[in-house]
Amino acid sequence: MKRLLILFLVLMMTAACSLTSATQSPLPAAPMPVSAPPTFAPAETIPAAAPTASAPTLLYISGTTHIESKTQNWPQVDAYLAFLQQVTALGIKWSVGADVGWLEGEPRAAEMIQKSEAMGVQWDVHTHNVADRAKAAALITQMGGHPTSVVSGMVVTELDGLRQPLSYQGFTWTPQVLWGGSLCNKHAPECDDTAAGIWIPLSAEQYATHDPNGTLVRVGCGTHKLDDARTLAQSIASGQYAYPVISFTIMVSPSSLKSLELGNGLTQSSDGLEQIAAFVHEMNAYSFVRWATIEETAQAWVQAGSVPSRIEMP
Repeated sequence: MKRLLILFLVLMMTAACSLTSATQSPLPAAPMPVSAPPTFAPAETIPAAAPTASAPTLLYISGTTHIESKTQNWPQVDAYLAFLQQVTALGIKWSVGADVGWLEGEPRAAEMIQKSEAMGVQWDVHTHNVADRAKAAALITQMGGHPTSVVSGMVVTELDGLRQPLSYQGFTWTPQVLWGGSLCNKHAPECDDTAAGIWIPLSAEQYATHDPNGTLVRVGCGTHKLDDARTLAQSIASGQYAYPVISFTIMVSPSSLKSLELGNGLTQSSDGLEQIAAFVHEMNAYSFVRWATIEETAQAWVQAGSVPSRIEMP
């Protein structure tokens, strides 16, 4: 009987220990809440990055010219080379986009390409026919030039077709930078995107929305108006914007060598070399202004962290 009592007590103590151990076991950790995937607001509404002493806003200004296939718009070679010599001496980094009609029809095209590249001018790809882009790059190369990765001017609906390398007779050209952008196949107030700033378009339908996983960097050209660039610089100086990199481009007609402006279509202003020189002098007074080609501006934006910026301009 005594043995049975001892055995009964041992069993009771064992059960009590087991119960105590079970109640002290930690509960399984509650599952961590799953974060929603990051969303990017349309670039128009992206707030300016907080200003920091180590990352001031830089305004990158480029210069460009488009040479179309229509002969009435072709530059006089010697006059245009002289113009390029003067603007590059001012410190402006210039690029030229020429359509295939000029590349194939101008007897001195190779001479202009080679002499301008010796000044530091870059040659972008500007064509009105999508199929001609690789051809234009091939022709520039055949003439001793070095075409950039810039699609200089485009209709927004062409975006998806630029996401892969383009080929022409065994020559391959890969777009990486977009400049310009029209909702229509023409220049008109309701068509042209005149925003300054840099981002990666998500799609043709959401062209102004930044895609952090995209590859085609859109360099905003602004309105090309010298006065609008002045206003933008003043706004940056007053602290209105704090994006790491903002872009703006001035544009000149190849035939008249006068400034071209967007806003009411593409129109010619009265601003020539004298006004451009005065503009450069004013911009150089700002410590945050940088002169770079369109492709160099895209590269600087990537190096600065690829922070999207978009500034609507009238």
